Amino acid sequence: MPEISTRRSLRGVNLNLLPILGGLLTHRSVTITAEQLHMSQSAVSDALARLRTQFRDELLVRSGRQMVLTPLAHELAAPVGEVLSRVEALVDVPEFDPMLLEREFIIATADPVVMTIGGSLFRRLQTDAPNVSVRFVELSGADHERLGSLQLDLVIVPRGFISQRRFQEAPLYEEPFVCICRRDHPDVPGRITRAVYSKLPHVSYRVDAGAEAGMDTQLMGMAQNDVVMVPSFSLLPLLVEQTDAIALVQKRVAERFKASAAIEIHPTPVPTPPLEVCMYWSAGHEQDRAHQWLRNCLSSLEIDE
Repeated sequence: MPEISTRRSLRGVNLNLLPILGGLLTHRSVTITAEQLHMSQSAVSDALARLRTQFRDELLVRSGRQMVLTPLAHELAAPVGEVLSRVEALVDVPEFDPMLLEREFIIATADPVVMTIGGSLFRRLQTDAPNVSVRFVELSGADHERLGSLQLDLVIVPRGFISQRRFQEAPLYEEPFVCICRRDHPDVPGRITRAVYSKLPHVSYRVDAGAEAGMDTQLMGMAQNDVVMVPSFSLLPLLVEQTDAIALVQKRVAERFKASAAIEIHPTPVPTPPLEVCMYWSAGHEQDRAHQWLRNCLSSLEIDE
């Protein structure tokens, strides 16, 4: 015959009674336990009755003017106290303090974003979270997968480059575009017109080798003669300075390099709305308090102009 277990299933045990049991075993008083747990004496008395039924033991018995523990209650006192302590430690989540945080965050983005927020972010980390580091990595065609599998903490790109349906999104700042050419370019006498833009060779940015068209083509809505394509926006002013090519770059990038590179900055030949740069993250990071702190930190940065 199969062995019949005499052990009771945990599902048949009212775990809500454990704190009351712990109070009764510690204080040996219905009155004091009720005060400590902010309950009525009648509610604690009812709970004691249910505990007696559950354990098939009186647990507390009157001896003169005092309540004393039964032998079983004495055996329960230590393990019940340990269980309650562990549960309290489990649910008592300490207040989050970035000063105590030790973590590396990985953010995929392009170099203009690092130029724009890097300095302010560095200063914030040094002040508020000295044991936190941020590793910026290049964008790639696999960013959706890396973000979804939590290999990346954030992807920071213009709105529309990451699926809003799959990931959480928050805007960071707007980024206008300008055209640049080398100083004293013979084919740019005053400004870069539509005709000049279409005629001159271009150097442009590509996220990866599989990209057929760059962001500049999409923004301008015009075909262009891309001669050299590079994986970094910050290379464009250096190439423009050495050639007859022109390029479409973020205004902040152009202004940063104008002081050191022999380039000129021109308005775009057709109106282009500024890009809204956003950060994207997986729902798996939504409730992560350290991740929440990072997102709040980035949202509140003073953007370097």
